[in-house]
Amino acid sequence: MKSLIPKYIVFLNCAAILFPLALIVAAEPVTVSVNTAESGREASPRMVGLSYETSLMLPDTNGVHYFRPDNQRLVAVFKAMGVKNLRIGGNSVDAPTIPIPSEEDVSNFFGFAKAAGVRVIYSVRLEESTNSGTLPASSARSNAESAAKVARLIHDRYANVLDCFAIGNEPSYFKDYAVYSPKWKAIHEAIVAVYPEARFCGPDQNPSPGLDRNMVRDFDNDSGRLVEITQHSYPFGCAYKNYNDPRVREDTTKLVPNDAARSRDKMLSPAAYDTYEGIYKGIASAIAGTSITYRVSECNSYWFSGLKGASDSYASALWGVDYLHWWAEHGADGLNFHTGDRTGGDLSMPCRYAAFVTSEHGYEMRPLGYGMKLFDLGGYGKELPATVASTTNQNLAAYATLSEGETVSVTLINKTHGPEAKEETVQIKLDKSLADSKAQVIFLRGRNDDIGGSSADVTLGGAQIKEDGTWSGRWTQLPPSAASDNMIVVTMPPASAAVVKAVIQ
Repeated sequence: MKSLIPKYIVFLNCAAILFPLALIVAAEPVTVSVNTAESGREASPRMVGLSYETSLMLPDTNGVHYFRPDNQRLVAVFKAMGVKNLRIGGNSVDAPTIPIPSEEDVSNFFGFAKAAGVRVIYSVRLEESTNSGTLPASSARSNAESAAKVARLIHDRYANVLDCFAIGNEPSYFKDYAVYSPKWKAIHEAIVAVYPEARFCGPDQNPSPGLDRNMVRDFDNDSGRLVEITQHSYPFGCAYKNYNDPRVREDTTKLVPNDAARSRDKMLSPAAYDTYEGIYKGIASAIAGTSITYRVSECNSYWFSGLKGASDSYASALWGVDYLHWWAEHGADGLNFHTGDRTGGDLSMPCRYAAFVTSEHGYEMRPLGYGMKLFDLGGYGKELPATVASTTNQNLAAYATLSEGETVSVTLINKTHGPEAKEETVQIKLDKSLADSKAQVIFLRGRNDDIGGSSADVTLGGAQIKEDGTWSGRWTQLPPSAASDNMIVVTMPPASAAVVKAVIQ
């Protein structure tokens, strides 16, 4: 008898986290049933986002800004990936050794955002110190004064680019909410004084349902203008075993990384959904009964700038597209994957979980970026129930959407991998007939189906996204025998993902 697993197949052996997934192909095809008659919420048009350190707003040693309106290749990369939201913050927004961005820095940043067509979550400093960046302590401005200054500039020049203000980053340094709340409110009031219609989000903390509830309770009103709960999430923990060792702050070569192969398996294990669900429930309970939305404003795989061999591997592409779909299905306004060439505040590390990094001729797309792009190709529209049925336990995820023109997009993610993994024949069964018995598909692939592959091993539609942001990937028309009546048949190689599109009657 067939097993029915709604939304996505997540059944594996208990050892799935510890050992490579090596599942033999089922004797019968896997069936994905899509119900177009029960369309759900519309996926947020701002699902795909990026998060950067505030320090990247500052000019480099040559006085050149990373974010600037004439950085055409960076603009092209953002547009190619479908990035719609840009959050600036991270640990560096509160780091006392890093200067608060100047008016010129802010203007360059917002000029870039406007050129790239993204909305901005702009973080201002909350943590207190006696020295704001490089300024002498005697002339340092307060956080509230600095926030008001930048808010006035944004109000006058870039109001149509701003999404909302965030105040501070991961404010766990305030052990007591009774101390945190008035300090947050003081900066909030300083901004509202010069920007009366300003919108706010917060608390930009790691999963903390209690803090979320307190924020909603205190600032869910017209004067508070808290429009969105913003959460951080690195669902697989720290990239290193000894991150608590005080010696690593002086010498990062002493860091002991987690095993990369086991960490890749963990990213593709169905056990990850339990982690996501726990985080979601905490947020949902905090905003229940309000008009407040939520966004995972800083996220990625392993915190501490990511794990080499896992966060920068092909596994991150498969994980990333699945992560975006899961949160879209659960009503998130979007995800901002933390990225950059380096990440961190006082302690800065090379960014292993980057979506892309600076390269000789522009920006090298990392595997995660390909997963984000695949979501952009098939993740928007009204959500449709997608039920998977199989005679055996599989690690196949399926999501479906319905967009204009009665176009159904089905995203399939085959996370089985390893030497014994086989391709899967997947039957997509619709509740309505195809309009013209035609369907097309685009594949995300890694060389040799190896989840440990690097940027050079990944293709989307048979092509790579180039350093200048150009991409020549193509959709493939399925043969007539693969699309008829209400059925589409597609073969999914191991460790692959695809979007299948068709128009229904």
